Amino acid sequence: MVTTMMERLDLNVARSHIGRKVNLHLKDGSVIVNVLVTNAGRCSYGFEPNRSVLHFAASIRGRVSKIPLREVEWVEPLDSYLVS
Repeated sequence: MVTTMMERLDLNVARSHIGRKVNLHLKDGSVIVNVLVTNAGRCSYGFEPNRSVLHFAASIRGRVSKIPLREVEWVEPLDSYLVS
């Protein structure tokens, strides 16, 4: 039986997922599947400075992207035995 972990996403929760493969469920209903969380922290540049952002890579050699934490509704951890 597989259980999904639904929890409110804040900076501390995002940091606990660094180095893990997850599915990101966004507030608009879309899902970013099978990404590696590489970093989480405050952004000191860009359009909205001092906002929390989540850095992720879609593949091993993929480019690192970022998304504001306020756009992520929840994170679904993936089973490391099923995902390579």
